Amino acid sequence: MTISKFSAHYFPLPASDRRLAYSEVGDPNSSQVLLCLPGLLETRATFESLLLAAQAIPDLRVISLDHGGRGDSDPLPHDSGYAMSVYLQDTAQFLRQVVMRDGAPVPRIQLLGTSMGGILAMYLAQDPQLRIQGLFLNDIGLSLSWMAIYGLYGSMKQGGRMPTALELAQQLHVSVGSVEAVQSSTHFDLPYKKDWKGMRFAHLLETFKGPVRWIYGSESAVFTQEQLSEIKHVRPSSPVLLVAGAVHPAPYTGAVCEFVLTHLMPERSAHKKHSEFTQQELWAQTTLPGQDQGFWPWLKRRYLGAKAR
Repeated sequence: MTISKFSAHYFPLPASDRRLAYSEVGDPNSSQVLLCLPGLLETRATFESLLLAAQAIPDLRVISLDHGGRGDSDPLPHDSGYAMSVYLQDTAQFLRQVVMRDGAPVPRIQLLGTSMGGILAMYLAQDPQLRIQGLFLNDIGLSLSWMAIYGLYGSMKQGGRMPTALELAQQLHVSVGSVEAVQSSTHFDLPYKKDWKGMRFAHLLETFKGPVRWIYGSESAVFTQEQLSEIKHVRPSSPVLLVAGAVHPAPYTGAVCEFVLTHLMPERSAHKKHSEFTQQELWAQTTLPGQDQGFWPWLKRRYLGAKAR
């Protein structure tokens, strides 16, 4: 079923007949590990460009994971029972046995999560035994509005109609059961706070001391100015990267990969001359929430104009 250019490795889940599929680059003994968690109906192929960019960096191991029923990971028994708590438990076991290997020093572990993967990353960061040191969150803030959730389901329509579960499963390389599950209110079964606007996640990071970096698209209906303002209030020093013209979630362009890898390995950019950055990298600027946003309309015009040439 795989569509990834990287070969699949398999992790047999303890006390289960299921396996999780993953791809990786870098030495397993690296002191730095980045685990990439896909979104709702994504596969590990989402992070292919990042793995390609990271494979030549020394002392860095980058892993992308397929959640159950996605890509090359096995479906759940009877292709049913998919829920956030299942993905959370699966990922925690993967971290303990594949990333934190017995008899080896514990590496510096950071997580990159896209959309639903970002929500899972926040829950994983709560567990001190997993020793998560930093987070990258793609197009998911500290809250998620009910309207944004409704809009995500609406965006699945094709030609004015909602594709069948089988059609979506074939297009996205996931199981039919996983498609049906994400349309159910029981899919999100983790404890969370809520109000009339939507779901709240800020409390998940209240005790987290590591850095959190955000990536979001300028045209996203999930990560809006409201989410940006909330980050400014709760974590004012967090770096934020806007991807001009992108909807939900932000794609892993060369500029986004550079943002991630530079924050993972700061020494990587310390010796890189300004002239060595590509024009695409120069367009993607890092800003702190609350700074003058007048730059972004200009950036969007430059970015879209360059794509048209």
